[in-house]
Amino acid sequence: MTASSKARTHSRFIRSEELGVVSEWQFGSVGPPALVVEQLPEPEPEPEEPEQVRLDRAWEDGHAAGYAQGHTEAMNEGNQRLDAFVQGQGVETARALAEILSGMQERLTQAEQDIAQQVLALACSLARQVVRRELAIDKAALEPVIREALGMLVMDGKRAVIKLHPLDLEVLREPLQEAFPSPTLTWLADELVERGGCLVESGGTVIDGTLSKRWERAVANLGLVSAWTDVDDGA
Repeated sequence: MTASSKARTHSRFIRSEELGVVSEWQFGSVGPPALVVEQLPEPEPEPEEPEQVRLDRAWEDGHAAGYAQGHTEAMNEGNQRLDAFVQGQGVETARALAEILSGMQERLTQAEQDIAQQVLALACSLARQVVRRELAIDKAALEPVIREALGMLVMDGKRAVIKLHPLDLEVLREPLQEAFPSPTLTWLADELVERGGCLVESGGTVIDGTLSKRWERAVANLGLVSAWTDVDDGA
């Protein structure tokens, strides 16, 4: 055997004494190497919280919760009181306005009545002046009054006395005797009877046809009380 043959033979066989520890070789799947999951150590338990710390935290939590609840209740109560106050103020304001308006209406009504009374009083004053002027101008203005007074009596042949102011009787005697020729009528002058008026008496009945009485009846229909001889008229 040649030297090269010896060398090849030596490269193919390994003596047992030259081998170390031998392990069995097995076929595995062909692919990427498997990942090795490292086993983490279990965490150490947290140290127990001291009792005082837990009490402090519980007090703080309770205080915060109580504050929040109290704040909410206070806000609600405040809003309710504010609403009640606003509502009450609205009612009071409305009542005050109603009283003011009512008072204004009463004063306005009173003012209207006062103005109406003043207007009527002025009208009466003017009417007095007009009547006096007419009596001064028209001497026969009293005749219709006497006719009306006599017409109110049921004569039946009874006697009647007609009293006039002397100046009126002087002017009206003749025309009145012609208008009322009855012998039962007596015409008398009486200074107590003011001019423009007359008194008719018959059987205990008196017809007051004086100017002042007729004037009072006329203005009474207007709701006024006004004397014929008013000082303001200079009568």
